[in-house]
Amino acid sequence: MQNSQAALEDLEHRQKIEEKEAAAHEKRQWVRLTSYCNNRCTFCLDSSAHNGTYVPRLHIRSQIIEGRRNGATRLILSGGEPTIHPNYVEFIKLGKQLGYEKIQTVTNGRLFAYDKFLNACLDAGLDEITFSIHGHNAKVHDALVGVQGAFDEEVEGLKKAMTDGRPIINIDVCLNKGNIRGLPELLNKFIDIGVREYDLLHIIPFGRAYEEGRNSLFYDIHEAMPSIQHALKVAEDPGMHIWFNRFPPPYLEGYEHLIQDPYKLNDEVRGRKEEYDRWIEHGTPLSCRDDHRCSKCYMEHLCNTLEDRVTHVADDSFDALRIHPTKVGQAIPSSPGTFDALWIDAANLEIAADTASKAEDRGLILDLRDYSGLAEALAAGGALEGRTIQRAYADSAESLALLLGVDASFEVVAWINQSTTAYLQAEHPEAPARLVLAGRTYERLTEAADFDPDFGAFFKAYDPKVPVEELPECITGRAPQPSKAVLDADMLDKDGKLEIFGFAKRYILDHYYTKSHRCTGCAVFEQCQGAHINHVRAHGYKTLQPIEASEAK
Repeated sequence: MQNSQAALEDLEHRQKIEEKEAAAHEKRQWVRLTSYCNNRCTFCLDSSAHNGTYVPRLHIRSQIIEGRRNGATRLILSGGEPTIHPNYVEFIKLGKQLGYEKIQTVTNGRLFAYDKFLNACLDAGLDEITFSIHGHNAKVHDALVGVQGAFDEEVEGLKKAMTDGRPIINIDVCLNKGNIRGLPELLNKFIDIGVREYDLLHIIPFGRAYEEGRNSLFYDIHEAMPSIQHALKVAEDPGMHIWFNRFPPPYLEGYEHLIQDPYKLNDEVRGRKEEYDRWIEHGTPLSCRDDHRCSKCYMEHLCNTLEDRVTHVADDSFDALRIHPTKVGQAIPSSPGTFDALWIDAANLEIAADTASKAEDRGLILDLRDYSGLAEALAAGGALEGRTIQRAYADSAESLALLLGVDASFEVVAWINQSTTAYLQAEHPEAPARLVLAGRTYERLTEAADFDPDFGAFFKAYDPKVPVEELPECITGRAPQPSKAVLDADMLDKDGKLEIFGFAKRYILDHYYTKSHRCTGCAVFEQCQGAHINHVRAHGYKTLQPIEASEAK
């Protein structure tokens, strides 16, 4: 009975993760309707963008249409306060006419207390309402949003929407010093009303939150852990959905699957696109870049990495350019600088050979799903289309067997997964001289859970002489060798310049690593990047164990 129950709980847990992952990766079109709000929140992150105006109707309509053309399935109407736009209901109707599967709004909810307005919105097709509620009672909420009576009005609107039954209802809470102690009461109050989904947003230093609230709103997470722990316990209920957004990942140790999906960093980047563009194009630093402020921000590491990429591009200091051709005949994308190697990430040898034939005379790195025909295609010395292969990556037992069987001198790098590790243990218990092992990163938690092997068991049993990249020493039992400095073409626009959304995509895959608080006591803390965020979300921080100075390799 216990085993059956455990299996059922695991299945429910997996289904819940998959539901949240699908929601996080859904293609959304955010449309700001106003630069004005009828509240004055002390923690408002967007106050610098508020000028008391409505976005013009035709501009909003064009954004809604553009999002649908680009494949967005969810339309999110936001502000300022979106519901005060005089054409609000019209925009809902337009979204429905265009075929958005879900139309959501993020709102202070006060206007939904009025039956006529609520019914007009729901009749027009509003599917989901995210109410921003920031206190467990009127005293706390009204003080934080700057309007007396706002709490009672919003709660009335929420109850009416729930009674209607048509919209999905959830709640946003901006966690800050003014409400963090009351978080358990807030959750309990609205759970009793019937709300089953909560987005807990950790305060970050933008807008009024920093300009006016830097001393009164930013709280000590260690001191607030009793309140956070209550929310974590609530999240264990299969029927509850708790999102921890902008929350520092190490504080969720033990609940790592609740770490914000890294894909949602794209929303953060989108909100500051113009500033990032000015930084990349003109060298104008972000207005918020200072040590004190950055240390309070969820985006600190992304911005630090972007600064590093900008510097490397300027200094022409990359080892390789990685490109992703999808078909024969595709041109090599424009890129800045010169590189020792061209890294070709492609489906098969035909595409790779075609791409190599157009490249400058430089080394090749291959990362192919299918290496069929490689042995026959190689000229003497291991060259492909006259270019020397420096290394080749394998992500399956079949590819690994083929590469190790080729009579050549290039390195064979096995992406560490269940297929490659099983093959190596069975066929090559003593590692071949050309073999390197590399940690693989994934876009999704579920991919890491499905494809990763038991790292501890594998490295405990496997040849300790084989070099490893992209995994920390505490997992592999050996110090990782330095990785190549790679510029990925996905980070570039058509003119070969850094582009912020492309950068964010590759940042998530290549640079978003994290450490446990326990890691500060590790002998190799300074030189270790930690583990990839989705490794941690799938397997937990428990895989990271501090190394004593006497144990360091």
